[in-house]
Amino acid sequence: MKRTLLLLLAISIAACATGTDPAVTASAIDDFQPDARPTAKTMVYECDDAEFITRVGPGEMALWFEDRYLILSQVRAASGTKYQEGDVVFWSKGDQVIFSAAGVRYANCQINHVRAPWEDARRRGVDFRAVGNEPGWHLEVRGDQHLLFVGDYGATKIMFSNVHTTEDREQLHYLSQDDDNSINVTVIESACIDTMKGDQFPYNVQVQLNDRNYQGCGRTLDHPWE
Repeated sequence: MKRTLLLLLAISIAACATGTDPAVTASAIDDFQPDARPTAKTMVYECDDAEFITRVGPGEMALWFEDRYLILSQVRAASGTKYQEGDVVFWSKGDQVIFSAAGVRYANCQINHVRAPWEDARRRGVDFRAVGNEPGWHLEVRGDQHLLFVGDYGATKIMFSNVHTTEDREQLHYLSQDDDNSINVTVIESACIDTMKGDQFPYNVQVQLNDRNYQGCGRTLDHPWE
């Protein structure tokens, strides 16, 4: 009780000194909420004269811009959500985004939803990624550590470990199996076009998962830290 009275007294003194209503001050404190967007989700923003990539964490945002990698802290904003580190500022409210760096403000920043999964995989250390359609599927290979297959528009997810890689002429094979499933991925260096979106890839990809076959396109991924 005594501690509560002291806290209220301190707020009242601060309000008198600044001419601010104590109720407004308390409300402003209560209104400061963490970013509601999912954590560890990579987003790609394309502006008129620049592009940048973000990945949100609790109370902070990792940001890749040109040759800079920064960790921005969430700061108080009159509205929307704001992150800042030095001269770099990111602010968003709904679909509206304002980004500035070194005193330059970049306009018309829009999310590129097509690139986001690829940049996300790149930052998780994935070496090769492939996609296909009808039904929608994708796979990710991370060295010999794991191979993730996601099929049927996300309804099927199978993680394989102990991935074996073999080369046969101009083909690369990823092989793995567990107690219930086996997979054989064949990567052929040949131009490939996504049948749904029209995107171009350098590799044709054939997947045999148990008794089902899939066709798609893929590419290797470099990593931001390389």
